[in-house]
Amino acid sequence: MKKIIYYFIGLNLIAFAVVLNIRFDFGVAAFSSVMYSISKIYNISLGTASIICYLLFVIIQCILSKKITLTYILEIPLSFVFGWLTDMYDLIIPSLQLNIFITFLLFSLTMFITALGVYFCVKSNLILTPPDGIVKTISDVFDIAFSKVKNIFDVSLVFISILLCLINHCPFYGIGIGTLLTALFIGRIINLYEIYLPLEFME
Repeated sequence: MKKIIYYFIGLNLIAFAVVLNIRFDFGVAAFSSVMYSISKIYNISLGTASIICYLLFVIIQCILSKKITLTYILEIPLSFVFGWLTDMYDLIIPSLQLNIFITFLLFSLTMFITALGVYFCVKSNLILTPPDGIVKTISDVFDIAFSKVKNIFDVSLVFISILLCLINHCPFYGIGIGTLLTALFIGRIINLYEIYLPLEFME
């Protein structure tokens, strides 16, 4: 039951933070940059774009691990749930008009919220969201620390977002200083949680 509660909290924290970052207009989180670019380029909801990206991540996990497991299969319905959660928060979180100093402070806080959500989902050892699932798969296959893979993966998504915008001859949607900050620091913040917020009781 503790695992389920932490997992549910983590999932909501991630979806909440994704939308909140968009409202700050400081640059979307790196891990959500591709789905945000897709939603703007092709004029679809953020949740729908999330579902498309997440299903692709599931396929890549199967290719990297060279197997199809129940864990990967369960990530498919989770992709739809997370997409719906994202659209829900997109509807209920209003536009924000704040000065740049307050925006930066809140954006920094949101990075910790995002990292905490990821950490809860990973430590619960239930069904990972596909972005975290693919990071864990890469971490397991190549024997690299999860937090380090998270950093590399997030930076890679930013480059993919830029490439998508260039190919479609459109502005760099959602790319800003905040995107760079999340790409560099969310993985490191997760590492801090791993060190200073152990959750062994969920094992």
